[in-house]
Amino acid sequence: MRLSRLFGQMQKEAPRFAPDDGRHWLERGAFIFHHDDGSHAWLPLGECLLAKLRAYLDSALAEVNPQSAHLPWLDSPADALAKLPRGLEAMLSAHVSSYRHLPAALLHRSAETMTMLALTPSPESAVMQSAAAHDLWQQTLNHLGLLLLPGEGAPLHPGRVRIGFAPSPVGEETLTCSMCGYRAQKPWARRQKPRPQPEEPKPLTAVPTPEANTIRALADFLGVPESKTAKAVFFSTVEPKPRVVFAVVRGDMQVSEAKIARLLGVEALQPAAEEQIRAIGAVPGYASPIGVRDCIVVVDDLIPNSPNLVAGANKSGYHYINVNYGRDFQADFIADIVKAEAGDPCPRCGAPLSAEFALPVVESWPLRAEATYLSREGKEQVLGVALARVDLYAALVALAAKSREGTGLAWPRRLAPYDVHLIALRGGEDAAEELYRTLPQAGFDVLYDDRQASAGVKFAAADLVGLPWRVTVGKRSLANGGAEVKPRRGSPSIIPLGAVADFIANSG
Repeated sequence: MRLSRLFGQMQKEAPRFAPDDGRHWLERGAFIFHHDDGSHAWLPLGECLLAKLRAYLDSALAEVNPQSAHLPWLDSPADALAKLPRGLEAMLSAHVSSYRHLPAALLHRSAETMTMLALTPSPESAVMQSAAAHDLWQQTLNHLGLLLLPGEGAPLHPGRVRIGFAPSPVGEETLTCSMCGYRAQKPWARRQKPRPQPEEPKPLTAVPTPEANTIRALADFLGVPESKTAKAVFFSTVEPKPRVVFAVVRGDMQVSEAKIARLLGVEALQPAAEEQIRAIGAVPGYASPIGVRDCIVVVDDLIPNSPNLVAGANKSGYHYINVNYGRDFQADFIADIVKAEAGDPCPRCGAPLSAEFALPVVESWPLRAEATYLSREGKEQVLGVALARVDLYAALVALAAKSREGTGLAWPRRLAPYDVHLIALRGGEDAAEELYRTLPQAGFDVLYDDRQASAGVKFAAADLVGLPWRVTVGKRSLANGGAEVKPRRGSPSIIPLGAVADFIANSG
């Protein structure tokens, strides 16, 4: 490709992004264009880059051997795909009716993602197959120089989203542990919870607590730690017929709205209005699940193990002491609904968690399915379904940051959009044209800078694009015996024109 005809201009700066952000270099190298509204477009150089990455990731799945299919239902984010979309469920019911059709793997490609759908006789084997694809993709990216760190995402039934993260100053906030390596997307991160000392349940007693309508005021008034109180938080589901959700956590912890929405299978929650709270028999500021009605009670999994708590009496100015789960109230759901924050103890080892930004690049997770098939014994079995996905945009942003070299990029040879950046300087135009003809015949993809521009401009463009080899032909190089051949990371050599292809081929 002649650079004079290539659409896209190298940029002197990319003010939207800092230099440690891979997008800065993708923008300056004319691989991609980012608009102020958050959208972006891949320019021809970027499309070459995407094609190389897709092909490399495709080859990584050779042992899995998935069949290509277009499955638009899989274009949703991972945390929106906890169960099979209805269209995909119907397709599988129509085409997977017997054990003879299993196992199978389908590969869906969209503009910026590759998603493998694993179909197996059991949910456990589906998870294993998707995990195998996850690992193969992660190993492939590791070979390109992008070392991914293991982590987790949204809770699912069963299990969680498994994620390979690329450390990055941009991306999503994660909570990490420097001691054991735990890492999770912040909305779904877990924290270690204390183990309260066992106590004999004491009699439930209502006590006056005037003006104590916050956890802090209540704890101060009664002279108890906040950990001995139960915090009530109310939500309303965002759906055609809203339902009131009564969430209970220990008073020294915060409720995670995201975890509750995931648990209930709803897209969103919003704060409940006072009239909704009173309609279920609760009193704002003095509420507890004791005696409430027509609502969904969700309790954090620490509450059943926390004896003799203080909770609202559903009467203004009064609280109960010695509230015990099971004896005094029940829940519709018991789960981890606590929000984890930096500084909280790691769920694995107890060391303090810290906040870091990272890009989710590879993900895999199980899907709940209702589709069934007939087993070898003629029994109806639930189909095992799981997904593995690689985000090409995130991968290339992270790789660009990793591949930064001085004032430009240095792409791995297997990924570079072209093999050789050929530069014609004054007095070397004819020789450069000859190399532009012969290098492709030797199997090299060539980006040829044939523009009427200064040497400085051409060298700057070569640095930005970051191809593995730069071949420069000019009056000086010819006088010295041929073309100047320089690896992106290395020193230049003068090579006779007829030996340039062999020199590059034999240099590894």
